[in-house]
Amino acid sequence: MDLVKALEPLWRKLPEIEPPKYALPLKNRLINTFIVLIFFLLLGEITPYGLESVRGLAPEAFQVILASQLGSVLAAGIGPIVVASIILQLLVGSEIIRIDMRTEEGRRTFMGMQKLLAIFFSFFEAWIYVSSGFLKAYPGYELLVALQVALGSIILIYLDEIVLKWGIGSGISLFIAAGVSKLLFWNGFGIHPQSQLMTLINSILTASPAWWTNLIPYITTLIVFLIVLYAEGIRVELPIAMGAGAGMRIPIRLLFLSNIPVIFAVALFVNIQLLAFLLKDTPLSPILGIYEEVPTETGITYRLVGGLAYFTQPPTQLMNDLTVFFVTGQVPQTLVFNVIHAVIYILLLTVTSVAFGLLWLELSGHNPKQMAEQIVASGMGIPGFRRDPRVVEKVLQKYIPVIAVIGSAFVGFIAGFSDVFRGLVSGIGLLLTIDILIRYWDLLSREKVEQELPFLRRILG
Repeated sequence: MDLVKALEPLWRKLPEIEPPKYALPLKNRLINTFIVLIFFLLLGEITPYGLESVRGLAPEAFQVILASQLGSVLAAGIGPIVVASIILQLLVGSEIIRIDMRTEEGRRTFMGMQKLLAIFFSFFEAWIYVSSGFLKAYPGYELLVALQVALGSIILIYLDEIVLKWGIGSGISLFIAAGVSKLLFWNGFGIHPQSQLMTLINSILTASPAWWTNLIPYITTLIVFLIVLYAEGIRVELPIAMGAGAGMRIPIRLLFLSNIPVIFAVALFVNIQLLAFLLKDTPLSPILGIYEEVPTETGITYRLVGGLAYFTQPPTQLMNDLTVFFVTGQVPQTLVFNVIHAVIYILLLTVTSVAFGLLWLELSGHNPKQMAEQIVASGMGIPGFRRDPRVVEKVLQKYIPVIAVIGSAFVGFIAGFSDVFRGLVSGIGLLLTIDILIRYWDLLSREKVEQELPFLRRILG
């Protein structure tokens, strides 16, 4: 049985946000986007009724990727949407499911199936969170807490649809950037005892000899921002021509795979840590990951202290050891181990990002073969070569995989560097936010030009 046809009656019955019947002015779309953003931030402050506590296990990167707000109805965040999108893209890209994305009906089918799958994962992930003890509910309230968390993710599905049809850009990107920006402000500029700003001020007022080390998170964040901003402009220009007509150049960006490789890598690391947590009381614990209990004001949290999972997170004491070394000249006993830990973490993240980058290259339609077919099918070719997909593929083979490897290694290394040297937010959070802000800047610039010069609308596509 054709799975697409079998599920069609289900997704067609799902509620849908109707698109506007006329082109909305940019001002109105910006207002709609802002309203959705405020609603998202408010949802992140609502605690599910019946929730007792949150196990302090998930790293910041987990919350960043999923726009998750632990302890709220957005505990699962956009996780169901992301998982549904990835699974469906892989199925379509590998042609296990056949959907013609070139047609309007095909795109509608893809979006409908993605919504249906995302709603399923909303309930599935919410129950996993509660049943595993990740979200600890009061006895008898487990199902109620799971339903509230599932409802939070379902609301995000429709908020994303509102942004796509009535706002600017993508709701998923908006939620991720908003979550990271909130963490960045709270960690770096919040007026509370745990903020980096208050730590820096206290060290200056007390004339601490290590006051300058409290500037490192700000310096790291600024360095990563500038490096990524510069890398966004690096590209290889591939000459092409339309038949025998005038030639042009297709720019292939160094980061044309965006942050997808490092997102997959961090997601894999998080799942390894979660698996180690679930099996912490089994004979596999010494291999997968050793957890120790740490008492807190709100209950008991867990901390990784050994095993494979331990090296999938950055060292937490490296900066403290470096501070002691530079201030006193003494070498802490754990310094060498923490340095080795940092090197292993960065290498693991970089290599894993490259592996996922090459995998995504093959499954997402960006590989040389598919790009060559698209170029030839559109009536274009590479000057000096026959307009044959096999010939064009050989030319692209010299560029695409190499750029994919370098770009994937770059984002993996930068994310690891930011994590090790304690940026104000996680490395993946910085990468995602910078990329999203650049895309929004380009989009807003283009929207303004199109409104002021309507005749450019067709030229810009």
